[in-house]
Amino acid sequence: MERIVSPLTKESQSPGIIRLETKDDEILLKGFNKRKLAAMPKRILPGHGACPGCGIFPSLNTVMRGIEGNVVVLFHTGCAMVVTTGYPFSSHRVTYIHNLFQNGAATMSGLVEAYHTLVRKGRLPGDEDITFIMVTGDGGHDIGPGPSIGAAIRGHKMILIEYDNEAYMNTGTQLSFTTPLGHQTSTSGVGPGERGKAFHHKDTAQIMAACHIPYVFTGIESNARDLVRKAAIAQKMAGEEGFVFGKILSICPLGWRTVEKDSVDIMQRAVDCCFFPLYEVTKGITRITYNPEEKGNKVPVIEWLKTMGKTRHLTKPENADIVEEFQREVDRRWYRLKALHDNPML
Repeated sequence: MERIVSPLTKESQSPGIIRLETKDDEILLKGFNKRKLAAMPKRILPGHGACPGCGIFPSLNTVMRGIEGNVVVLFHTGCAMVVTTGYPFSSHRVTYIHNLFQNGAATMSGLVEAYHTLVRKGRLPGDEDITFIMVTGDGGHDIGPGPSIGAAIRGHKMILIEYDNEAYMNTGTQLSFTTPLGHQTSTSGVGPGERGKAFHHKDTAQIMAACHIPYVFTGIESNARDLVRKAAIAQKMAGEEGFVFGKILSICPLGWRTVEKDSVDIMQRAVDCCFFPLYEVTKGITRITYNPEEKGNKVPVIEWLKTMGKTRHLTKPENADIVEEFQREVDRRWYRLKALHDNPML
């Protein structure tokens, strides 16, 4: 087959623009400059088959801009995998592997250990400093959380990124366990017998933090500095300590029934209502990296819910009880997170 795009070299992926410094036990990103950051080549090329306005690739490309050097990626089956690898073409400019929902983390952990074993035996050069990144959707983390937790507990030196668009978008917007309470999907309808999803969403970041791994973070694409910093820390921690997990809220205009131009505002409201707080857990210590209360930006959850077609039914008076329950749960999780932030021993 004729090569269309050349693979990236280690040199081209190492422009030297990412610099971390530690001050008062906090890791800081120094010299952040969006123009310079644009010099980092995209590991995933445009021209793939994603829907207009899909948040997956801006999110993943922002994460990748915080990671210098050679990377190897494994994608679970899902939107990001399907739209980038239509045979015989690929949008990936780095070494890419695909495996199914149930065994992505097991496959990547085996690859990581095989690579380091071959380096120790002198059969591969030891100066490559490869960063291994597994990517999954929230659906993939419904089906395959067991291998992910196993890899986390074993401490393999890899990064697991979950893009959470709150449903099984690849197969028709069926609910996932990260679909929030009251949200409409193709399997949680709205009508005389249903009022959207009947139970609260699972908190994957806290599940992975409970595995006591070196680093856990959450992020959104519109807060680029925060996300790039966390990606750079993730690379450092994965290389030096072990397993790292990152969760990114990723908008899906088709599934959320929104307009692409409103995406940044919708995502920010999700953060400002504390439904999707931005924080990190470093070796068990929780730190909130954006506090909407301190910024004076905190809003009720209804201000986020009313921006999306999939939740507009919740603005009706007859669904006020669902909104009240959703608000209570969002507040409970937020107050718990603040307690963890304020008390490092918790």
